[in-house]
Amino acid sequence: MSDTHFDYIIAGAGAAGLSLALRLADPAFAHKQVLLLDRSSKRENDRTWCFWEKGEGPFESAIFKQWSEVSFFGPKQPMSLLMAPYNYKMLRGLDFYEFSLQKLQASSNVVVRKAEIYDLHNTETGVEVSSSEGSFTADWAFSSLLDNEEIHAAKKSDFLWQHFLGWQIKTDKPVFNPAKPIYMDFRVPQTDGSCFVYVLPFSPFEALVEYTVFSAEVWDKTLYEAGIRAYLQQYFGLSDYQILHVEQGRIPMSSHKFPVNEGKIVFVGTAGGQTKASTGYTFTNIQRHSDAIVARLMQGKSPVVRKSPWESRYAKYDHTLLRVLVQGDYRGADLFERLFMRNPAARMFDFLDDQSHFGQELLIMNSVPRLHFAQAFFKVLF
Repeated sequence: MSDTHFDYIIAGAGAAGLSLALRLADPAFAHKQVLLLDRSSKRENDRTWCFWEKGEGPFESAIFKQWSEVSFFGPKQPMSLLMAPYNYKMLRGLDFYEFSLQKLQASSNVVVRKAEIYDLHNTETGVEVSSSEGSFTADWAFSSLLDNEEIHAAKKSDFLWQHFLGWQIKTDKPVFNPAKPIYMDFRVPQTDGSCFVYVLPFSPFEALVEYTVFSAEVWDKTLYEAGIRAYLQQYFGLSDYQILHVEQGRIPMSSHKFPVNEGKIVFVGTAGGQTKASTGYTFTNIQRHSDAIVARLMQGKSPVVRKSPWESRYAKYDHTLLRVLVQGDYRGADLFERLFMRNPAARMFDFLDDQSHFGQELLIMNSVPRLHFAQAFFKVLF
C-alpha cells in the first residue's frame, strides 16, 4: 500500500467525515484504502447533536440520552409532544468521536492522521491534498471543509445564522424532569429574529440549557449568557448553580445551492448542502447522504449523489419557510407554535425530517398562514 496515494481521502473528521469513514471501514471496502485528515485530535466535547430516530440507529451505543416525549412552549400555548414512532436522541460530540475513532482504529483500511489541510484540488488523474503532513493523492476526495467564499455566496440568498450558546449546569436542588426535555421554549424575548431555549435534562439536578437564535448576525457571548440566566431564574427559580461545560456555535441556514461536487471532490455535511435551510438540522441528512454515497460506490458508480426533482421538493419547502423567517413579518415563534398546534407531532417530525408523504404535506400547508407562505413560495419558485 502506498503511503501517499489512497482510493479515497476524507477531508475533515466532523460528523460528516467520520460518518462516511465508518461506512468505508466496512469489510465490503476492505480492498479500498481510505485516509481521514483533520487538524484536531477530536478529544473535546465541543458540540451536541440532537435528532429524532425510529428504533435503534448506527450510533445507538454512543447515545447519551433519549426521550419518548418532549415539551414545547410557544408564546401562548404549552404543549406535550409524544414522539412515537420516534425517540428524541442526544449525542454528545466526545461520545461520537470516541465511538467512531475506536471503530476506525480497529479497521484494516482506514488511516486517521492529524493534519492541517492547506489545499484540495483536482488533477488529471484524481485529487491532490496538501497538508501539514505532506501531500496525498486519491481517486476521489470527500470534503466537509466549508469555504468562506461559499458562505459569502450563501449570504446573497435568503440567509440566517442559527447561533447558540449552551451551559451544562448542576444544581443543589431537583428542578429538572429527566423524563421530558424542552424541545423549544419561545417564552424568551423575541428581540432579534427567532429566539428559543431548549433544555436537555440528564437528572433532576443536571441539564444542558441552550439559548438559540435564528438571525442575520451572531450575538456577543454576553447576550446569550444574560438570556440563559434570566430564563433559569424565571422558569426554574435558579440563581445559584455550577456551570460544568460551555458550548457555542453557529450554523448557516440558507437557500443557497451548495455545490454537490467539483470534479472528483465530493462535498459532504454543511459544505455539501446537508443542513436544512429551515431549522439547521444536519445530522440525520448526513447519515442518509453517507448511505447514498456508499451505495453508489458499491454499485461501481460515481459517489456524486443528486436528488431527483421529486426529492427536491423538501428543499423548496425549507426555502419557503426560511424566506418567511427572513422577511420577519410573521414571527418564527408564532409560526412554530401554529404548526405544532395544528398538526400531530408525528406528522411534524416526519415533515421536518424530509420523510413526509404528499398528503401530510398538504395538511401542513393548510395549517400555515396562507398569505405569507403563498407569497414566499411564489418567490422561491420564480
